[in-house]
Amino acid sequence: MVTDKTEEEQVEAVKTWFAENGTTLVVGIALSLAAVFGYQAWETSVREKGEAASELYENLTAAVSTNPMDDLKPEARATADFIANQLKADYASSTYAHFAAMHLAKLDVESGDLAAAATELQWVLDHQPEESLASLVRLRLAQVKLALGEHDAALALLDPQQAGGYGSSYAEARGDVLFAMGKLAEAREAYQQAINNLTQGNTKPMLSMKLEDLVAPPAVVPADPAVVAAEAETAAPAAAAAEVKP
Repeated sequence: MVTDKTEEEQVEAVKTWFAENGTTLVVGIALSLAAVFGYQAWETSVREKGEAASELYENLTAAVSTNPMDDLKPEARATADFIANQLKADYASSTYAHFAAMHLAKLDVESGDLAAAATELQWVLDHQPEESLASLVRLRLAQVKLALGEHDAALALLDPQQAGGYGSSYAEARGDVLFAMGKLAEAREAYQQAINNLTQGNTKPMLSMKLEDLVAPPAVVPADPAVVAAEAETAAPAAAAAEVKP
């Protein structure tokens, strides 16, 4: 009897607890399920968006690979523009969109529209690309700015602290900008730094030539005093004759 009574009491206790806390329990379970299924739905959405962006990007690369970049047919360029802008509009935070904008920038450079190229590259930076990609985009944008004659803007993009794996290229680009600004001593230092930052086994003949051209200033050969005196003696009679001539 004692055992039966104890079991009845336990059953009643469970009923009482559920009556008092059942709503909370049900809500908790519902929220847990919603979180699980909500995450799964979000994950599916991200995957589907990634697949859609990937497909668009493949279409873009197919459009621009039909001809050399400097001889792209107008219809292929129009297709590339349309797909790239769709990627930028619908998947702005994706790497696919960032690469699409870089494709457009390259097309703009090939067609001579440097201002448009700068706009595309700046768009990439404004949409927070991965840092490894951002380093490359800053380098390319600096090169475009240099071509546009915007020297200060180009230098601002070439912060060595943001070079990532492009330390040598950043230093070389700084040298190019400084050379264009007429700062030859600073350009020489930058080119030397670029060579120092080259990875083992890597060479850049053009970079070496840039540095060699700036290793030392042009030598100034002093005039021979005897030659100077002789020229002065020759010039004096001619000058005197010119003064007395009516």
